[in-house]
Amino acid sequence: MADDSEYVLPKWEPRVTKLQIERLYKSVGNGIVDEELINDVGYSLFARCQSILKVCEAVIGRPHCPKCDTAIESKKWEEEIIKCPKCDWTCPWKAYQKTYKHRGLFVGGLKHDVREFVDRFENSHSPSDRLILIDSLLHRFHWEQVGSDSGRPGVASLIEGKMKEIMEFLDRLSYGDHVPAEVSRTREEWRKKWSENPWSKGRGR
Repeated sequence: MADDSEYVLPKWEPRVTKLQIERLYKSVGNGIVDEELINDVGYSLFARCQSILKVCEAVIGRPHCPKCDTAIESKKWEEEIIKCPKCDWTCPWKAYQKTYKHRGLFVGGLKHDVREFVDRFENSHSPSDRLILIDSLLHRFHWEQVGSDSGRPGVASLIEGKMKEIMEFLDRLSYGDHVPAEVSRTREEWRKKWSENPWSKGRGR
């Protein structure tokens, strides 16, 4: 059997760095709407979210071909060889699966928010609107859309690091005196939800 290195395997976008986030929020806190910083974070999140959505498809048996991006119907059998119907790409399902396991790419209850961000960010051209979209996504919890108050913080799949340090990082970000009202409101709502969330009390750290 061929070694995995002989196959063209999908490459997934990394989490956004804390430095990117910190630079953006410092700028906003100083009353500066820096389009370059907003787009740096926004497009990094956009790319990460696109990878997440493709992994969510793969998990339900529709892996995307890394060569032509075709969605392939797969039975997810351990010894299955995935074959793209539009190009010559093939790969063992097991090797494909290894590329995304344990990398925070399957988001389950955050899928709706991730898809909404991708759809709205791509169609938004206002830096202020893009900032609100970024901030809203970073403060979402899994299953929040269905009314659950116990879902895992979605940001653990979006920003580098372990969940505990990411949450502490978000909490101490300097917002300054000039942030949009919607951003301040989102932060306060997020803090309240986090203080009542089971994950804040040690679960899954």
